Parts: sequence; structure tokens; C-alpha cells
Amino acid sequence: ARTHQNLGQTDAALAAYEKARDHSPDSAEVLAGLGELFEDLGAPEQAAAHYREILKSQPNHTQALANVVGLERHLDVYPEMELAKAAFKTASVRDRALIGYGLGKALDRAGRYDEAFEILAGANAARRELAGAVGKDEFDRRVDKFCETFSASFFGQRLSWGNPSGRPVFIVGLPRSGTTLTEQIISSHPIGFGAGELGTLSDLATAAPDRLGRNDTAYPKCADDLSRDQMMALGSEYVAHIESLAQSHAASIVDKQPLNFWHLGLVAVALPNAKIIHCVRDIRDVGNSIFSQNFNPSQKWSTDLKDIAHYWRGYRRLMRHYTAVTKLDILEVRYEDTVTGIEQQSRRVLDFLGLNWDPKVLSFHKNQRAVQTPSRWQVRQPIYASSKEKWRLYEKHLGPLVEAASEATE
Repeated sequence: ARTHQNLGQTDAALAAYEKARDHSPDSAEVLAGLGELFEDLGAPEQAAAHYREILKSQPNHTQALANVVGLERHLDVYPEMELAKAAFKTASVRDRALIGYGLGKALDRAGRYDEAFEILAGANAARRELAGAVGKDEFDRRVDKFCETFSASFFGQRLSWGNPSGRPVFIVGLPRSGTTLTEQIISSHPIGFGAGELGTLSDLATAAPDRLGRNDTAYPKCADDLSRDQMMALGSEYVAHIESLAQSHAASIVDKQPLNFWHLGLVAVALPNAKIIHCVRDIRDVGNSIFSQNFNPSQKWSTDLKDIAHYWRGYRRLMRHYTAVTKLDILEVRYEDTVTGIEQQSRRVLDFLGLNWDPKVLSFHKNQRAVQTPSRWQVRQPIYASSKEKWRLYEKHLGPLVEAASEATE
């Protein structure tokens, strides 16, 4: 069931969960899985019902408690919020991270901003204690390595390489910058397809040494040694995979893994006709939103405001580099412009992709496709601008992000 769910195969996932439930009707793991699947499908009442079934027999079940509290925008979860507040104080480090993210967002939506930030800071501290701190020097060296490898001369020597398909669309940027919203708009077009956040490009990139049959040079440096045929094969494998996911009539197939911005140097050679949509958002808002999300523990940089600002600076430097040295077709889309002018920005995006205007894209919130990102609930609502400049509600807590914002126009 989880494998089907991770692949976006919701019907098969539901069937497998139901079969598992027939074998073990009281299994917390099965009930939690069903709850998460119904969240993906935009069914909060059904999701909450499964979490609450767990809580009847296990009132302190961390995951169920955190998940049901996270549904506060749709349901009355006051009893669970009180349970979560009590549990947060005595929970283990691991459980404090899980409970804290859900509880912090619920308190935010209740307008209790100082209390919300305190809880979220505690959740992030717990996550950082588990995952470890980010290595800023190592991160800076990584950015340097990508800039050095994918230089202007690198691209000058590799003109007209790669798979010529124009179907791939990469939406990149920081998480919480409007990437899911932009994908939802495109996927609501009759010949647009949203494939979700794929790990395919990253897998192909980091496996490049295997393609060379050697392990003495890691990615990205090994990209220097990939031949024309190997670059073509890499691009063709990517295209074959996304085409296996999409409807045959889809003209634009969207991969909205935000962190694919790392690999745009490889895309520029292996998939030179791909379209790149770069989503940007005020660092104070995007950083504050990142701080409130329960991301994968590997994203260590997301648990500290100073680290978020540092990561933003490096990502921004790398995007500027790719914009300067590649011939990639890159469209910058500002979150603030989208939420205040949805039709204008939708037309702009469709024009960029070469798709005819279709008013269906303005009803993106009615799209029934499964969404597995933290923005799953926002994109099921009509456009709203309440997240614009929300950072002002937390300004006194956001010193590193406020400082970074002063660099945004430089």
C-alpha cells in the first residue's frame, strides 16, 4: 500500500490498505496509512476518522495525534489540541518533533502566534537534535563545486547534445515557494500533467559514476567525463520514465521536485529543450513557512532560521549561475504575483509552455489528483492571499530572515 501511495497510485494503495485492514482491523499502522492516503486525496473528515480510531485505543499515539491536529483548518480538533499540548511537554525528542509541527500549525491558525512559534521552535530543536546540525562550510563547497563543474566552457563544448524532447517541465525553487500551486495550475490544463515530486533526476544524476563504470570521481565532477551518447541516454531514460507516468496526449509533463535546481546544469545538456519554471517568494515568508513544516530529516537546513537563510543564499547563487551560463528556457514566477493575479500569471505560465489558454486552470482547486506535499490543502482551495506578508505576524522572531530579505534586491 505504501509503495503504491508513494508512486501516486491511489486506487491500488486504497485496495491494498483495505486488504491489510481485513487481516488486521485494529492495526495503527494500517489506520494511519489510510488517514494519510485520504489526506492526499483531499478528504479531511475521512482522514480524521481513521486517526481518531487509533486514538480511541492509544490516546498518546504520536503520529495519529500530530496528524489529526494538523487538520485544524477543516475540523474541530480542540480536544486533540489539548492532548497534544500536554503530550508535547513530556514527550521524547522524537515524539516532540512529530507533535510540535502539527500543534504549531494549529495554534497559528487559531491566531496564537507567539505560542505557535514557541512550539515550532521546540519541534525544530528536537528534529535538529535527532538529525544533527547542517554543515555550512560543506554546503558552500557543494555550491562552489556545481558552479565550477557546470561552467560556461562546459556548455560551450556540449552544444546540441541530449534528448530533444520538449515535454519535460521542471518546477524548481525553495520548498513552500508556490511550486505545488504552479504545478496544480498546469495539471488542470487538458494537455498538462503533474507528475509530483519525482526523485528520478536526482537518481540519474548521482548514479552518473555508475554510467561511467568508475567510482573515483563523484557527481557533479564526473559530468565532465560523460560522453555525448551517455548524456543522450541519461536524458532519454528520464523522458521514458515521465512518459510512463503521464497520459499519452500530455504536451507538458511537470516534475515539481523543488530541489532539482541543483541539477539544472545536467538538464541543460541532457534535456536542452526542457522548460524551467523557477518559483520565488519573499525569504521572510518562505523561510517562516519552511520552519513550520515537518520535512524529511535529511533536510537539516530547514530546522534553524540562520541555516534557512544560508541555504537561500547558496541556492540563489547557483540559480544566478545557471541563468547566466546555460541556454535553458527559464521563467521566474513570483508567489506574490500569482496569489494576487491568478489569471495573469496562469496565462503567463501557459504561454511559456506553448499551451493554449483554458479557463479550467483557474479552477485548479477542483482538480481531483492526489497531492502528497505539505501544500495539499492549500491547492484544494480557491486562490487566497493571506499567506502574503504573513511573516509580519512573526517578525520579532525572524531576525535572520529579515536580515536576508535586505539582500533580495542586490
